[in-house]
Amino acid sequence: MSTLQSCLYSLHIWFCKNGMALNAFKSVVILFGTSQRHKSLSGLKSVNVAGTVIPVSDKVKMLGATLDSNLTMEPHIKTLSSSCFYHICSLKQIRSSLDDSMAGSVASSLVSSRFDYVNSILYGTSLKNINRLQRIQHSLARVVTHRCSRALPSATALLKQLHLLPVEWHIRFKLDSTASPLVSSHFDYVNSILYPPYLTDQLQYYQPSRSLHSSGSHQLVKPQHKLSFGSRTFRISAPYIWNSLPTNICEAQSLLTFRRHLKTHYFRSAFSTP
Repeated sequence: MSTLQSCLYSLHIWFCKNGMALNAFKSVVILFGTSQRHKSLSGLKSVNVAGTVIPVSDKVKMLGATLDSNLTMEPHIKTLSSSCFYHICSLKQIRSSLDDSMAGSVASSLVSSRFDYVNSILYGTSLKNINRLQRIQHSLARVVTHRCSRALPSATALLKQLHLLPVEWHIRFKLDSTASPLVSSHFDYVNSILYPPYLTDQLQYYQPSRSLHSSGSHQLVKPQHKLSFGSRTFRISAPYIWNSLPTNICEAQSLLTFRRHLKTHYFRSAFSTP
């Protein structure tokens, strides 16, 4: 704690010397970790930031995502569900006045944009959270196709009709779409514009010490991890999902081609079982 507060004090001094202010009243303190780790640090109740005592919070909103201390993502799902269902109900009220194309555009702008935003952080979340998000997507599909009753066709059939990936598969799609420009030599231009080094350094191609069949298979190194808590991080989850892709997708010559083939692959995988 003394090291942390000394670092924060140095940061405060640096801000002052450079004509900026570290606003303690807009600062939030949160401790991320497992339940066991939290118990071992149960005495940590507050942190001194720029001379102001800031209590430790249970959740924090960062770049539109609500993060809780155990990273269960339940507060984020709750907030997202409330927002999406509000707009779905609004769309339902005016659906009869819209044609199919316009209804799809409105749904994409008001609901899907919220639904898909930063969804890659939900990889590895609980089945309860995934099912809750899936209910949102099913409700949206029924409204867009004007099938608000629960009669046939099923919600899954409506997703297939709209060519929408189910929630779990769309999360995988987002992770692969993020990882592809980081590891593909064909996307150097995109890579240099969109992705900073602290992301590109997370992924490395697997290079065996001797010549093997896997040498040119575009596989990524899968770092070791001890806890399931850590398996949800980008450097662990991205290689795991990437290595499961067919080689022809990994060898795509452009990002557009990669995303098109990737969605086709996941779409077939998602709806291959009855």
